[in-house]
Amino acid sequence: MPSKCFLHLQFFSIFISFTAIYFTIMKTSSILLLLLTLQYFSYSQSESAAEFCRTGKIANFNKTLQRPTVEDAREDDYDVRYVHLDITANNLNNNIGGSVTTHAMVVATTMDEYVFELLNELTVDSVLYNGASLPVSTNGVVRVATLPLALPAGATFTIKVYYHGQPTFGPGFFSTGIRTETNTEWASSITYTLSEPFSARDWWPVKQSLRDKIDSADIWITVPSHLKAGSNGLLQNVTAMPGNQSRYEWKNRYPIDYYLISLAVSTYADYSYYMHFENSNDSMLFQNYVYDNPAYLPTVQTHIDSTVMMINYFSELFGRYPFWQEKYGHCITPLGGGMEHQTMSTMGGFGTWLIAHELAHQWFGDFVTCASWSDIWLNEGFASYCEYLFDYKFHSPERGAVKMAAVHSEVMASPGGSVYVIDSTNVDRIFSGRLSYNKGSAVIHTLRFEANNDSLFYKTLRDYQQTFGHSTATTQQFKAIVEAHYGRNMDTFFNQWIYRQGYPTFAARWNQNENFIVIQLNQTTSAPNSVAFFNTPLELKLTSPQGDTIVKVQTNSATGIYTFQWSKQMNGMEIDPNNWIINKNGAVIHDKGLGVNGFDSTLFLAYPNPTESIWNIDGIPTNCSLRLTDVTGRIVWSGNNGLSNSIKISADDFANGLYFLRLYKSNVFDKALKLEKRK
Repeated sequence: MPSKCFLHLQFFSIFISFTAIYFTIMKTSSILLLLLTLQYFSYSQSESAAEFCRTGKIANFNKTLQRPTVEDAREDDYDVRYVHLDITANNLNNNIGGSVTTHAMVVATTMDEYVFELLNELTVDSVLYNGASLPVSTNGVVRVATLPLALPAGATFTIKVYYHGQPTFGPGFFSTGIRTETNTEWASSITYTLSEPFSARDWWPVKQSLRDKIDSADIWITVPSHLKAGSNGLLQNVTAMPGNQSRYEWKNRYPIDYYLISLAVSTYADYSYYMHFENSNDSMLFQNYVYDNPAYLPTVQTHIDSTVMMINYFSELFGRYPFWQEKYGHCITPLGGGMEHQTMSTMGGFGTWLIAHELAHQWFGDFVTCASWSDIWLNEGFASYCEYLFDYKFHSPERGAVKMAAVHSEVMASPGGSVYVIDSTNVDRIFSGRLSYNKGSAVIHTLRFEANNDSLFYKTLRDYQQTFGHSTATTQQFKAIVEAHYGRNMDTFFNQWIYRQGYPTFAARWNQNENFIVIQLNQTTSAPNSVAFFNTPLELKLTSPQGDTIVKVQTNSATGIYTFQWSKQMNGMEIDPNNWIINKNGAVIHDKGLGVNGFDSTLFLAYPNPTESIWNIDGIPTNCSLRLTDVTGRIVWSGNNGLSNSIKISADDFANGLYFLRLYKSNVFDKALKLEKRK
């Protein structure tokens, strides 16, 4: 019998496939994509990595909501430089204990208390400073050790905390940061951790601050000798200990955030080998702890091995895998999802979407970590987008298109919601599959479209990685990197797609007279109080029996008129045929009454036309806004005639060709006139 987790995943795969079918039919009316979607339905591996990943993370936080930063402001009096976990665990219960040594530096003016977090179900046996025991007080999860003397700014210190206990966890998935579960299919009992977002304190004494990355760590885990213990970094030794115990000594020398430190303990089989980076002599350990049943590995080995080609592909896109001098790998657990623990992801299965998602987190989440939980899309949106990139690269562009259609459909299941998290105390909202994962992913796809150049887009992401690697970043810091590379202000993009809510719906009317085409686009939005209209580039696919053409326009108002010259006989149009933008399609109508060949010029007199240097425009109602666009719809001039019934427009700086002057009265489109510059 499948587990509850996998029943959930099968249902989700069916849902995604049907929504993709619906969305594809409504969006493109394409028989090809429909057939591909049906093929995709039959192919589905019962996996949606974004949902699979987030399910475990949400369920892990089944208690009172906490602050998104440190629990007590005094924790920010010091900067953590190094931690050494020397703890004991087993695979039959989540009993945990031992010592944690923290080396840190004072960053406050003075510090006379060492404040840390530890679940109140765990007992602090002692806190040592320079070998002497300190008095400790407890207030919920906050523990306060009083120092014998106040330490000045810049002073370094070492504290060692001895503790033990067994946290309570309830029914359902992951009700605490350390849990023991049994996979009945493979008869394996496993104890493992999942600390994101606020649950590291459930199993070790910790400062839970995103911005204070720990410079290095040693994680020593003593277990019964028939077990293995997986963790971060490189395994230095397996030391025999008294009582038929073994100590797994893991060494991590890259900066690491508190929630990315992990352990997994079971009767694992070690499936490991060295992989090679493309176009390089460098190699890296690829280490996987899998269920020790000999029948298990053959069922997942092909998918596990596909990780290597993903590492090389993502390294090509974003820069070399950031922890390559240690390792990458996986620990299998009964986790209802995946968790991107640094250098060794904790996995609930080996579906390729999930592998791609958690691997991508090593760049987006581990190497560069979101600076606050409000910025979680910088972790989850990019990891989810890499699922699409994987499908597009290693299966087919068509498979990628179906994936993106399903993502858009999920985003548009509700009208509102921002990518940026406003209430970062709400864990359900932090890990919203619709917003942080799927809308984050879709918006990154739109950001790529805005670049209009894949080389520029990926160069931007590589620079983001290099600039903030081994540190943290905010949305605004990411935006600054984008602006520097794109060479323009990105306020509009980030405001409407990241910070505000909703998506557009486009309806269109079109007409053709000989070689002249006019298209009127009307836009409504799902959350008009947040975004009245989306200012965005948009592709339009003009269809014809003689062949189709894609043109690009810039939508910068609720209603826009766009004109083109096209020698083919137009018989229809598709809006956003490649799904670059989250949007719904309204009616697309062939309107033979829509003006062409100069529109309705009864209110205009333009002379000379054509002109070499200036157009004189007469017969204009007062207080009209005028916009002059080229044939692509790009605005090249705008103005207002005020109380005058005429206006002059200089053509000196314009290239030869056709232009279209549009008149707006009270911000409503009224008339248009075709102008020509000719020398």
